[in-house]
This record gives sequence, C-alpha cells and structure tokens, in this order.
Amino acid sequence: MDRSSELSQYSPLARKQALILVAGFAAIVLIGTALLRLPISGSHRPLTWMEALFISTSATTVTGLVVITPALDLSLFGQFVVLALMEIGGAGFIAFSVLLFQLIGRRVGITGRQIIRNTLGVFETTRIIPFTLTVLGITIGIQLLGALALWLRWRPTMGDGEAVHRAIFHSVSAFCNAGFDLFSGTGQNLFGYDADPYTLIVMMALIIIGGLGILVGVDLASYYWERRLTIHTKLTLVLTLTLYIFGLAVVLMDPIFEGTTFVDMSWHDRFWKALFSVVSARTAGLTIIPIHELGEASILTIMVSMFIGGAPASMAGGVTMSTLAVLTVTVFSTVRGNPHAVAFGRTLPLETIAKAVAIMAVSMMVVFVVTLLLLADTAGDFTAVTFEVISAFSNTGYSLGLTGELNTFGRLLIAFTMFWGRLGPLTLVVLLAQRERPTYIRYPTEKVVLG
Repeated sequence: MDRSSELSQYSPLARKQALILVAGFAAIVLIGTALLRLPISGSHRPLTWMEALFISTSATTVTGLVVITPALDLSLFGQFVVLALMEIGGAGFIAFSVLLFQLIGRRVGITGRQIIRNTLGVFETTRIIPFTLTVLGITIGIQLLGALALWLRWRPTMGDGEAVHRAIFHSVSAFCNAGFDLFSGTGQNLFGYDADPYTLIVMMALIIIGGLGILVGVDLASYYWERRLTIHTKLTLVLTLTLYIFGLAVVLMDPIFEGTTFVDMSWHDRFWKALFSVVSARTAGLTIIPIHELGEASILTIMVSMFIGGAPASMAGGVTMSTLAVLTVTVFSTVRGNPHAVAFGRTLPLETIAKAVAIMAVSMMVVFVVTLLLLADTAGDFTAVTFEVISAFSNTGYSLGLTGELNTFGRLLIAFTMFWGRLGPLTLVVLLAQRERPTYIRYPTEKVVLG
C-alpha cells in the first residue's frame, strides 16, 4: 500500500475508533442499567428505569452525581454493581477488553491497538498489550493497598466485615475519581472520620494518583534511572500544585466570603476538610462538607477546578490539565512576542495547540448549551445550574442539590453531559489524531482583526 492510500484510509480508521469507544461505553451503561433495575439491586424498592439509567451512567463515567441515596437505596448487590461500573469506567473498558482478549487467546488488531494508544496516552504501539496489562495490574494493586490502609483504620469501630466492604468501595471510588460514597444520607460524614488526617490522607493519595494519569506515573517511576521528566509531566505537576495551593487558600478564607461551612470549626478540622475538598474538586467529588454553604468565591473556585479536571489518560475528567497548560504556554509566549509556544526549553507542535483549542472550544460550547437548556427547563438558580452542569461535564459529582430535583428531561441532559464529559474530549482527540495530508495548494494569507 502506498502512502497516499494509507492516508486516505486513516480518517475512516479514526472514526471507527471513536465509534467503538462510544458504543463500548454505551453498552456498559445499558448493561449496568438493566442490572440496577433488578429488584435485588434496591434495598427496599426496585429502582425506576430513570434512576437505574442515571446511576449507571454516573458510575460508568465515574462522576458520582446521584438521584437516590446509594447507602440507603441500594442493596449489597446494587452497591457491587456500582463498584463494578466504577472500576470498568475508571480503569477503562479498553484495558479490561485487552485482558479478556488475552484470556480467550484472541489477538488485538491494529484498530484495537490504536484505540488503546489514544485511551492510555501512549505514543508507541509495539508493546501496547503488555503495557496495558501492567497498567491494569498496578491499578488494582494500588486500590487494594488503599483498601487495606482504610480497613486497618476503620475496623476498630465498624468491625472486620463492614470495614472490608466499605474500605474496598471507597478505595475504588477515590482512585477512580468516581465520587460515590456510602456515607451520604447516613447522618455521618465518612463515618465520623471526616476530620481524621489518616483517613483523608489515604483517600487524597488515591485521588491524586488516579488523577495524575498513566504517563505521569510512568515518568515519575522511571526518573530514578533516567533523571529526566517529559514536558507533559512537568506541566501537569506545576499546574496541579498551583491549583491546589490557590484553591486551598480561597476555601480556607471562605468565612470572609460569607460562607457558613466552616463557622465554629477548629483550624485543625477546617484545614483538613478544606484540603480534602480542594483535592476532591479535581473530579473526585467525594463530599465531606456541605458545598451549598460555601461562599460564592469558593464555589466559583471549585467550578473552575472541576472544569479543568485532571491529566489525560487518567481517571479524571474535565478539559484536562494538558489542555489548559498548552493554552497557557501559548498565551504567555504570544504576549512575550515569541511566535512559538515554548515551555521548559521545548517547542509545542502546532498540532498540539490546535487540538487544545478545539477541546476547550467544544467543551465550553457543550457546557453553555446544556446550561441554557436546563435554565429554560427548570426554575433553578443560575449558579446552581451552572455548578451542576460543570460537575457533570467534568465527571466530578459535587452538587448543590439540584440533580435530585430535576425532571426526566433535566436528568437525561445531565446524563448526556456526564457521558460526553467522559468520552467527548477523548473522542475528539481520536478524531483529530490524523496525519496531515500532504498538499501543494497554498491559499493567500489575510489577517483578521482581533481585539
């Protein structure tokens, strides 16, 4: 096959990859819906089809927005279904598909390898299968270590059996940045451990590791031998630390912004709850404070943090840190008069900048359209509606209480937004991941007035 023929088939291949990703996640959502609709999934009544669809979508997209109380309305079987959906949606149905193919002895073809490469953010495809299986094993190993750490802390007050169940569930939820918990609605935040540094540090570690992504993890793990970090890792770490510090400063000053969440709370409790909430706002969505009682400045900061999200090829959602980092570097380089976007001594390719612009523009448009439709359909407050939409888009799960009050149309909109938030940016990258077609045509250049 010559190069021109190869290029002509690359675009259909990209579309096929995107279709497989969307269809695969949709199938998982439907299977989860059917399982949650079973009478044995409800603790005291069967879930309605709308409730089952919403919870299945929320779990598969590792969001955490709910229209029921999982701790009270789901049986042990229903909670296990949610746990399985979080694991599949977080660790990636692609990785599980690779494992399944290996177990049944089938070979993963070129299309599958391309999908895995785009999903995991890997640039080489020569050893993609062993790499995927290694990532899956490490993911499960980290979750088990997290569950063990939580179990050791919780067993004195819960008993061994109950502590095992809750430790595994919350370890998976935290690592997958899913936002589901079994303490909301029980009268206790995190079973009374919501100000316990040990518990919060374990869960924050799981959230951060899950949100940094595979590429950053591999890069950091190999630093001891290679003594270098990629520009992707450097930008991700710098931006992550910056957002954490800024977010923590704003939330700690929440009483100044007329928030009532931290009123009459000791500085010890305020610090740990604020820190956990800021870390969790990066698409984890595990809630230990009443978000609706925060001041508007804190809510705005959390909304921005949710919209940005975590790193690519991670459990987190949002437009991703890389997108913001690329756009920020481009803006600073332009302001300084540099025609090229340069960071840490490296020039960013124009293709990367174009993809970042496309992801940001499309994401903002989706959030705007869904917010507009919800405002037209409900009588909700603008801040509450926008917060809920961004939470759904970024697969975070933080809520100001609006989701449970939405009608069927509103819930379907939020479910669509969660689905888009999990697959939209990735699918867009897959569709844009096409080699440039060589052409000898050059059109005249003409400037457009800006500013």
